[in-house]
Amino acid sequence: MEPGVRVSQVAADSLAERAGIAVGETLVEINGRGVRDTVDLYFHGADEDLVVAMKNAAGVTRKVRIAKESPEDSLGIEVEQFTTQNCGCNCVFCFVHQLPDNMRKSLYVKDEDYRLSFMQGSYITGTNLKDSDLERIAEQRLTPLYISVHAVDEEIRRFLLGLKRARPIREVLAFFKRHRIQMHSQIVLCPEINDGAVLQETLDTLVSYHPTVQSIAIVPMGLTKWRDGLPDLKPVTPAYARKFLKDLKPRLRALEEKFGEPIALLADEWYLIAGLRPPSYSKYPDLPQLENGVGMVYHFYKDFAEARRALPPRLDRKWRVAAITSTLSPPVLRRIIELCQTCEGLTIDVLPTTNTVFGETIHVTGLLCGSDIGKTIKHNPFYDQYLLPGNCLRKYDQRFLDDMTLDQMRAETGKLITPVLGGALDFAVTILEHAVGLAHHPVGNHPFLQKHWSNS
Repeated sequence: MEPGVRVSQVAADSLAERAGIAVGETLVEINGRGVRDTVDLYFHGADEDLVVAMKNAAGVTRKVRIAKESPEDSLGIEVEQFTTQNCGCNCVFCFVHQLPDNMRKSLYVKDEDYRLSFMQGSYITGTNLKDSDLERIAEQRLTPLYISVHAVDEEIRRFLLGLKRARPIREVLAFFKRHRIQMHSQIVLCPEINDGAVLQETLDTLVSYHPTVQSIAIVPMGLTKWRDGLPDLKPVTPAYARKFLKDLKPRLRALEEKFGEPIALLADEWYLIAGLRPPSYSKYPDLPQLENGVGMVYHFYKDFAEARRALPPRLDRKWRVAAITSTLSPPVLRRIIELCQTCEGLTIDVLPTTNTVFGETIHVTGLLCGSDIGKTIKHNPFYDQYLLPGNCLRKYDQRFLDDMTLDQMRAETGKLITPVLGGALDFAVTILEHAVGLAHHPVGNHPFLQKHWSNS
């Protein structure tokens, strides 16, 4: 690929602006090395003394010198997003293949790009890695990466990935170990396919690569109602989840004792499906698999003590709140609901919402859609405020998976609808912000509340 990437933004008073670099120019080289994308920009731009080759719209190339005080200094340049490599797998559990029509357009894109794995923590299978990709990963130290393993038995793995051929996963693991590229791995568990002895072999292999393999998350597959023409898979039922946990937990405890930290981790969803309380990770505050649902309940309650101190003993007026959540999550909210009920004048109810868009077997908050939440609100119209789990909205435009926006929902229902973006403290503060306002809050000088409002 010919080097060169268009500059999309230049920060004011940055090194790049002072060097005369402008939006619309093409960044060609840094210190004689071609720049193909954002990764090259940051890798080659880490030197302190730089010679940057720029090309203007007329095709004229010029070179500018930039001296940085330290390698950490930013040039102040943003370049156009690279074209994402697509996934060539046809995984039997692929969520994209189980989507209905008219969802958010980005959901239908299947990406498999090691650069996004490095930059954003997205999972890749490694099946489309070329030798040149591996060489670049090693040269530029793109670590850690996030790898979907699923199984090390290659026949089972190829079946799960829907491929006749795939670069063997042990080959990928061995390459990363040689070049000290750390990995966080995941196993999407499909009952009677990659559980049992297959799972034990996968765990044995991944553990043998520790510390190159930093963590292993085991997550249950999700099956929507849109599976016509797709492989017949057995769902993760409460009975299956209970037996799975009973059989596997001794192995996980043994690994934790061996390494002094939990290497193999189970998504909280396993425990919630089984009707059990997810574990606390108080001894391990940094959870590398939080985005995979490992430790989300623990993380929600980390600031529970602050929430308790922030909550006043009473409100000056009655305030009714509905906490909208998935069918799986009411037990998760029980503790914070009980705390809020100690505030005189505050009434709070949990409204479990059935996922009719994807099907009743999908019961996590992050997959709740605007249409289902809107129905719940319309059927329960007598509340002053409706709380939503923040993870069901895309951060930068407040858009649900079914392409409805939060503003549209507010306009259609005429209700006060507020997402909870953090943990227990944010849950309490989001209520208080609207029930009384900071200026009239009995604990208006509370440091946690001051921090919340100063950052909002």
